[in-house]
Amino acid sequence: MNTNINLLLQANEESLKRQKRVKKLNIIAVMVLIGIGILSLIIFLMIQVVNIAGIKKEQQEIIKEMSKFQDRRAKIFVLNNRIDNIEKVLERKIDLSQVTSTLLAKTPSRLFIEDLEVDNKTVIMTAQSTSLFAIGELINNLTDMVRKKEIINSLTLNALVFDESKSSYQISIKADL
Repeated sequence: MNTNINLLLQANEESLKRQKRVKKLNIIAVMVLIGIGILSLIIFLMIQVVNIAGIKKEQQEIIKEMSKFQDRRAKIFVLNNRIDNIEKVLERKIDLSQVTSTLLAKTPSRLFIEDLEVDNKTVIMTAQSTSLFAIGELINNLTDMVRKKEIINSLTLNALVFDESKSSYQISIKADL
């Protein structure tokens, strides 16, 4: 009988290196598998912890709040536009109190004003005096205002009447502003 028959494989260096490599690859594969499992578990738990319905509800509330601000923003824009328009109107508006006070300052003391109508375009004045000198002084003062373009642009003498019962003169003047 032959004693040289060996049923066991002899371990050579190459086969040992291969076995070590396979072992290392098996360990790496198991670690990657465990890592992927842990990562999947973490993602699953995060999804379970985060309430999707709650987030969607919160998103809708935020959108609703933003739309409220857009409504307010639109209202503020409209209000600012109206304020600007009012300011433009006020800039063009004539100060009627200044017009009246200036006209009364130009009126002689011996002249009595019976009627004074002031609007944004015209002034109609009816006055009375016992002296033509006071009426002449009023006309001169108002024509000076027209020449200087001081409030009045044009002046029209509507009537100059002598009232015998009162022994006085009555004048009616229309002035365009």
